[in-house]
Amino acid sequence: MTVPSQMSLRRIPEALHLPVRIAYATAWEALIATHTSQAEQFLCEFASRVPVLEGMDLYFRVTAVPEAMQEVVRSRTLTSLDLESLPTLTPMPVLSGWQRLRLDVVLEQQRYRRRFQEKTLELARMVGARAAEAVVATHVENAIGLTRLLKGVMTVGQASEHYLREFSLPSGVAQMVSQRVQARVAGEELTAQYDEPLTPPVLEPAASPSTSAFPETAPEGS
Repeated sequence: MTVPSQMSLRRIPEALHLPVRIAYATAWEALIATHTSQAEQFLCEFASRVPVLEGMDLYFRVTAVPEAMQEVVRSRTLTSLDLESLPTLTPMPVLSGWQRLRLDVVLEQQRYRRRFQEKTLELARMVGARAAEAVVATHVENAIGLTRLLKGVMTVGQASEHYLREFSLPSGVAQMVSQRVQARVAGEELTAQYDEPLTPPVLEPAASPSTSAFPETAPEGS
């Protein structure tokens, strides 16, 4: 994803360059805010299963955060955490004494750790899906804002495509965002069509059959 200052203004009138650039920046900040909120919730929910810093890496693993945003999201998430309110990390069982000499006990501990890690990843992917839904909702709001800003310059479809292209959304996500934008603005577009009076075209009066476009030439010698 390109940073807002590098996003294209092609096909946009010069008078709208500044408002559109501001819209890009606003959309960018909205996405960062969504990721920060989701990451903070993620860390609180997984604090008992993984250390905070590992949890932050796990969030980036299960949620598609653009590389250009990751450092900002990481910094804002960590600085917003209330460490005192986080659940205590559950310690993994540790073998001691004679237990380390029992192969069956060692193997069971390894299986337990593997099951715990697999369950943690499964849960993380579920929570990552929830975060992805929140990000899609943010994209929809951002795209609708751009379509309204560019009304009269681009159609809703064209403005939506412009947003999806500049924010480099994957095809699957882009399809969801585009469909939700169309659904959200459908009522407004229909109302606008009803409000615009239909002016029938003015037809030129038909030429009289007795009137020829090419007058006959009088015969010579008459």
